[in-house]
Amino acid sequence: MNDSIIKKVLSILTVLLCAYGLYYFRNLFGFLLISVGLSFAGRPIVSLVSKIKIKGRPVPKSIGAIVALLTFIIAGGGVIAMFGPLVAAQAKALSSIDTQQLAGSLKDWSGVIDQIIRQLDLGHESVSSLLLDSDIVGIGSVSNIFESIIRLIGTAFIAVFSILFMTFFFLKDSKLFYRIIIALTPDSQVDKIKNIMESSSKLLTSYFSGLVVQVSIVTAMVTTGLLIIGVDYALLLGFIAGLLNLIPFIGPLIGTFIGLVIIATTHSTEATGILEQIGSGTLNAGAATGATAALYGEATGILSKLGSALIVYLITQLVDNFMTQPFLFSKRVKAHPLEIFIVISMAGMIAGVVGMILAVPGYTLLRIIANEFLSGHKVIDALTESIEEK
Repeated sequence: MNDSIIKKVLSILTVLLCAYGLYYFRNLFGFLLISVGLSFAGRPIVSLVSKIKIKGRPVPKSIGAIVALLTFIIAGGGVIAMFGPLVAAQAKALSSIDTQQLAGSLKDWSGVIDQIIRQLDLGHESVSSLLLDSDIVGIGSVSNIFESIIRLIGTAFIAVFSILFMTFFFLKDSKLFYRIIIALTPDSQVDKIKNIMESSSKLLTSYFSGLVVQVSIVTAMVTTGLLIIGVDYALLLGFIAGLLNLIPFIGPLIGTFIGLVIIATTHSTEATGILEQIGSGTLNAGAATGATAALYGEATGILSKLGSALIVYLITQLVDNFMTQPFLFSKRVKAHPLEIFIVISMAGMIAGVVGMILAVPGYTLLRIIANEFLSGHKVIDALTESIEEK
């Protein structure tokens, strides 16, 4: 009796220790999972390269792994390069802003607010003193920004290097991750772990392939719609909308907001030039009238384009919510939509956006594990009965 209690206590302590280890080394564990995912995506490339024979011998898998990694790097570089023209356009739009005029307007508005505060006797500091005394735009804040940027670049470099390094070995040896898991599993639980890995591989592969299709559909719809209404960088905006659509609930809203802001700033260059001409005071009455009419036309065109773009985003989300998602995911993870909604909401409260993204695959994996180790309990059986349905 005492021995069984001791074994149970040791088992619980081992589980808690493993859970703490995963939390403490969560960044490294995240890199590992990303590497495993990339290795699955790169296996077809490795297999294709391995079919090539030189002097009757197949090309080593290490060469195929290098080719797959180069493919990932080139694809990532291509995506980053897509942002180049957009960043240049936004920089041009920002550079056209008269900072002195903006500062003057801000000072005037702060003076008006100060008067209101004094009349209402709110007892707060004036807005202008807050703007002058605060370190919002001081040397310290600028140095902090540069320090944060340098830290971010260093962290990104370490993350990319770690992921590529681990991905190479997972691509070179497709059974490496499987052997690691089996090696860490007690002999008495090997069969269950094998079943978990087989079931999770099927369901998660189906789920992630559905995500690829979903992102492709959203990207294609937004890109096509924006091209029709004549928006610049339509492909890039569609790609951004497709990627952000991976974030449940709030992702589409963020994608729409970013898209509309980029469209407004990109297509307002001409209007900014007209405003500068009017503000310079060098135009005669006739030219000023013509410039004002042109400004009105530009503003109307921008508003019309924004309205049309908003309709494109709304139609895309309607199609995605009522057609694409139910068709792609209704049977892929074998869970009720209400169940998924609750899980995503809880994950968002616990871990924010990252939790919402990982909620469905994480919950699917937990259900598979519970089905193997905790079957027989009423609640567990109710949550996992759909997994066993063929």
